[in-house]
Amino acid sequence: MSLSSGFKLLVPCALALYFASACLPDMSLLSADYVASAGASGSGNGSGGTNSNGGGASQSACENGERDENESDVDCGGPSDCDRCAPKARCTSNRDCQTDFCKNLHCAAPTCTDLAQNGDETGSDCGGSCPPCDVGNSCDENSDCEGEYCADGVCGDHCTSGAREADETDKDCGGSCVASKCGDGKHCLAATDCESAVCSNQVCIKATCSDNVQNQDESDKDCGGICADTKPCTAGQRCISPADCDSWICSAAGKCVADIAVLPNDILDDFEDGNNILPQDPALGGRVGNWYPFSDGSGTSSYGAVSIDRGASKKGFEATGKNYTGWGSGVGVDMAVAKAPYDASKYDRLTFWARATTAMKVTVVFPDIDTAPEGNLCTTCDHHYLYAQAIGPTWQRYTISFSALNLESGTVPPPKAFKPEALISVQFRVAQGVTYDMFLDDIAFLPKATP
Repeated sequence: MSLSSGFKLLVPCALALYFASACLPDMSLLSADYVASAGASGSGNGSGGTNSNGGGASQSACENGERDENESDVDCGGPSDCDRCAPKARCTSNRDCQTDFCKNLHCAAPTCTDLAQNGDETGSDCGGSCPPCDVGNSCDENSDCEGEYCADGVCGDHCTSGAREADETDKDCGGSCVASKCGDGKHCLAATDCESAVCSNQVCIKATCSDNVQNQDESDKDCGGICADTKPCTAGQRCISPADCDSWICSAAGKCVADIAVLPNDILDDFEDGNNILPQDPALGGRVGNWYPFSDGSGTSSYGAVSIDRGASKKGFEATGKNYTGWGSGVGVDMAVAKAPYDASKYDRLTFWARATTAMKVTVVFPDIDTAPEGNLCTTCDHHYLYAQAIGPTWQRYTISFSALNLESGTVPPPKAFKPEALISVQFRVAQGVTYDMFLDDIAFLPKATP
């Protein structure tokens, strides 16, 4: 082969080797790309994951600048582990927001009227920087509570805390502790702080019947209740029971009512002399007589003047009876010596106070000259004019009109009308089979009205 022909063969081979080497890959670069790809975590869309970013750098889904499907706004909220969203970011519930308050699908700054517990509140819209909480709400300290009393993380009733706090004027009393008034000697700012309703020099003062205040159990100012013995209430003042009133009459409207006026000379017996004889010094209305029992003889009874408690009246008359099986028993008083007739024609009513231990009926009887044997007119006697009166367990005034009297049948000859001008006696009769204990007081006649 000639030199020239060999040169011709070398040139094409050299060129082929050059171009072949140019097409070979850089193995170092290929190795680096492989390692980076092998270390990557994939797409990184999950919570807290990373994303491939072209050059292979890692990044959290909560920092990717995008709103992922489990976030309520970009990189926040939702069921993700991302931070809660700042105010104005999108939200679907309170838990999406740093403020715990989602309003109109956007996180909002908490307020004390948003109906949610958020911010530094210890309860819903209360505590912390909001107004203090009511009893029963959660609290961290006393200032979180309206009553300034936080016990075991719950606002309690400061009126039972055992300490003086809030607006109390003394320990657990006064101020807003309306159910716990302060006792005598404790501090106060107003009368309403005290049980006695009397606050003097910032000290509660003991109540009296002359402190010009309705307190204690008084039914009106300084009268009735505990004061009734010395200061009963007068007509028009408030009462709870008849015992509050000087008249011993308390209306259904709770007001004392004046008693009827009885002239001294019209009193049959008020029993204040403590005996069983009509008043004799002087003999009122010219009446003279003694109280006596009467009965069918089958049972037992008692009678006589006794001490009572009916306001200004301290004495009354008691009559008891039991085990009577005939017609019954009772007590009476004659108007004159030897049951002589008494002229009561200027009267038309009998009035008296009475009560019974157990409710009962008593028949008020008016023997006159026609029905009593002492009148010497009847052949069959002791069937009198009468009126049946029910008596209850509390003192009450009863008034019986002569025009309301009925005549028992049996008197012979039958009388034509009751004769008050020839009255023999006044009697209180109880039927057989009744066990009774009745009290009478201030028995009097009432005159006819002046024409």
